[in-house]
Amino acid sequence: MSEQDKVNRLGELSRRRFLGLSGLAAGAVVLGACGTDEPAATTAAATTETTAGSTATTAGSTATTAVTETTAGSSVPMTSASGFTVGYNNPNRMLRAPLYIGQSKELGFFEEVGITGFEINDADDPVPPTLAGEYKVVLFDSDVLFDAIYKDVLDAKMISINLGAQPLILIANAGINSAEDLKGKRVGGGRAGQVNEAICKYMLGELGLDWETDVIFTEMTGGSNDWVQAMLTGQIDATVAFSRHIPLAVEAGGGALYQDFLNAPQGGFAMTSEELAADPDFAAAWNYGYINAQRWCKTRDNFDDLVRILSEEFEIDLPDAFFDPAVWEIDGTIMSQDLGFDPAEMDAWMDFVIPFGNVAPDINDKWRGYFDLSGLHVAQTALGLDINPSADLSSGKENIENF
Repeated sequence: MSEQDKVNRLGELSRRRFLGLSGLAAGAVVLGACGTDEPAATTAAATTETTAGSTATTAGSTATTAVTETTAGSSVPMTSASGFTVGYNNPNRMLRAPLYIGQSKELGFFEEVGITGFEINDADDPVPPTLAGEYKVVLFDSDVLFDAIYKDVLDAKMISINLGAQPLILIANAGINSAEDLKGKRVGGGRAGQVNEAICKYMLGELGLDWETDVIFTEMTGGSNDWVQAMLTGQIDATVAFSRHIPLAVEAGGGALYQDFLNAPQGGFAMTSEELAADPDFAAAWNYGYINAQRWCKTRDNFDDLVRILSEEFEIDLPDAFFDPAVWEIDGTIMSQDLGFDPAEMDAWMDFVIPFGNVAPDINDKWRGYFDLSGLHVAQTALGLDINPSADLSSGKENIENF
């Protein structure tokens, strides 16, 4: 199925089909959390446009296996920032790796731009600590940030997209090898009313199954690690999942019934307007350092050094799935190449989440004003990359409102 066909398919699914009158199929149960180490909402999203001096990566393709050195187009953006906190609530070790690699003594991507000694906070809901001023920069699901800004809960801007694709993964226990085998079985669809529920119902449809009549669609609590644990212990038979969970299902005799990608710029870094004004050079410096760190992590030839630095310098315990080449391939595809994105894909992603009430129906008329890409454009230019998203610079402003 082409990318446009997938977008069209998502758009065809109505609020009734996704949610039903109660949000659950008849006979569904609510399974209690077993102690999650992650938020319920997905923060995974997509790679973006091809960048100069790099190997192109797009949703559904392989991750970067080699990255050509970029040629600096201008001076390195600089700031002076230390002792602050970054909010990053996705537990995926690979997706978090640039935060550590950027700080490593050996590579020094952040030190190069004057950023040193920051901590990483795993708050489940980024809105309250952002409101309290605890984060200088924070990872947000785009729908969560847009909704908070739209409702005047937050005065903030998205400064870049670091997760540019949405993995679509449905795993099942042993003995369930086809859609036919899944009929009548209990399927975990994540938390009601959130993106993972929509994704699960979409995948069931792609498998030719009706979530209301062919399976027992089951609301879950907790995060995805809890959902997978519920599956492995027999409480449910299949569940929406992520790359690191596929080896667990395979080890238990099961596997992935559905696996694909959707171009969706779902996750990115945001700063409050107050913080942006207080440190106007930070966004450019942060994006410059992060692009370098993320591109380095996405390069397969660096994998052994990646493991060594994470394990030795930062004493991070890496799960077995981290070493699975197939998992690395998926995670590398999720990570954007230049922290940019395609505005049309953001429109399509918002069209997907609108039926769930996560964002307002007119969000595609609003979200362009929720970005400040001036720092990203400075970073991309300094690295010799094409400006992405491109902007009409005739006004002298490098921001997404020009689209």
